[in-house]
Amino acid sequence: MLSLTGGRFKGISLRTPPGKELIRPTSGKVRQALFNILRGRIEGLDFLDLYAGSGAVGLEAVSRGCSRAVLIENHPVAFRALESNCKVLLSKGAESESLEWQRRDAGEFCRVAASQGRSFRVVFADPPFSSEFSGLWPSISALLDPAGIGVVQFPTRNPPDFAAGTRVYAYGESSLAVFGPL
Repeated sequence: MLSLTGGRFKGISLRTPPGKELIRPTSGKVRQALFNILRGRIEGLDFLDLYAGSGAVGLEAVSRGCSRAVLIENHPVAFRALESNCKVLLSKGAESESLEWQRRDAGEFCRVAASQGRSFRVVFADPPFSSEFSGLWPSISALLDPAGIGVVQFPTRNPPDFAAGTRVYAYGESSLAVFGPL
């Protein structure tokens, strides 16, 4: 069972789509590590969760004090779980303006949002580990506020080129590349 690990909604259980081949939810250990890295830097800010899957990371961001999380997921089954989880958080007292979820391709969302001048203080991306990561960082950096922080989760055994020379934190099979001021 997947549940939120900290903040106002700590312990709330989240729905995950059936079958590990569909999504690979960010583990509680990695989510806790991520929010320890971001501690004191997300309160009251906008958070973008690309390839959101069940929504655990973006919902955790709201639980831990982000004013708004935008969650983007394209797979229809994963999106149904994400939508259900957003509605659970709203039913537990999250403000309606604190959550936005869209069924959309992450790359398309990034292109459209950048053309509209949208920016975020934190952008988190956790694409399927089988994905091609080469165009990911330019898409993310186009949406980062000048003082923003970008985080990409990737398979430890196969780091993307853009992770070289940045802060990388490894947690077993998953690693986090962190860009921006910390």
